This record gives sequence, structure tokens and C-alpha cells, in this order.
Amino acid sequence: MIRPINQVVTFVRESRDELKKVTWPERDEVTSFTVVVIVAVVIVSIFLWIVDTFLMTIVQTVMY
Repeated sequence: MIRPINQVVTFVRESRDELKKVTWPERDEVTSFTVVVIVAVVIVSIFLWIVDTFLMTIVQTVMY
């Protein structure tokens, strides 16, 4: 019973030590990356909507 508890404690200590080594991005970097992701999602969404509409038109034409 003691060994698993010691393993958890060791894991938490090592994780905390590793997180201290991380170089966290600045606020403006996070903001710019977020904008890039949102723009990319919008562009891909519009592209998929156009492809879906085109394919639906083809399917409807074939079905009727």
C-alpha cells in the first residue's frame, strides 16, 4: 500500500519540477496563435460547407 503512494508523490514532485522548466508563451503570442486558429477553422468550415453543398446538389440531381 505504501509503494503506490510513494510513486504518486514522486510523480507529482517530478511533474512540478518539469513544469518549472517550461517556457510559457507571452500573452500576445497566445492571442496571435488563437486568432490564427480561429481564422483557420473559419476557412476550413467555409470550404467544407461549399464541398458539402456541391455534393448534396449532385446527389439530389441523381436521386430525382
